[in-house]
Amino acid sequence: MKIEGGGKVSLSKNQKIEQVREIKDKISKSQAVVVATYQGLTVKEIQQLRKEAKAKNVEIKVYKNRLVKKAIESTETELAKTLIGPNLFAFSYSDYISAAKVLHEFGKKHKQIELISGIVENKFANKQEIMEIATLPSYEEALTILATSLQAPIRQIGVGLKMLIDENKINN
Repeated sequence: MKIEGGGKVSLSKNQKIEQVREIKDKISKSQAVVVATYQGLTVKEIQQLRKEAKAKNVEIKVYKNRLVKKAIESTETELAKTLIGPNLFAFSYSDYISAAKVLHEFGKKHKQIELISGIVENKFANKQEIMEIATLPSYEEALTILATSLQAPIRQIGVGLKMLIDENKINN
């Protein structure tokens, strides 16, 4: 890499081709890709975001928009239209919720993070759809909700039987 005036890093043609290949590979392996703005975050905050994302099997990367557009040019023209300004890309490998959820939660504390769009299950998702996905319960949360719902009738029967036993003890 060459460092030119102004501190910008210029990639060689081979490096650009390799990055486009890398982006295509990450998109193909991902359940979801979420695009968000990050301008104004400190390096320390971005490192914290990456750490939180890694715990959820989400990878955070910053790429030049034109390289991402090149990587998706034949498949996701709608996504390409939303790539304006500095963006970061969250790749979720285990499920389609984690990337949006990680960025949404981090964005509550850091207003610089704004969800823009993404690809979910190989389909374009606009900002509203990404926000809806971000508020869905995670797999573990959904299982907890299901378990609680299944236990409720059994718990109510137990309470009712206990009340009957207690009532019989008082009447005898």
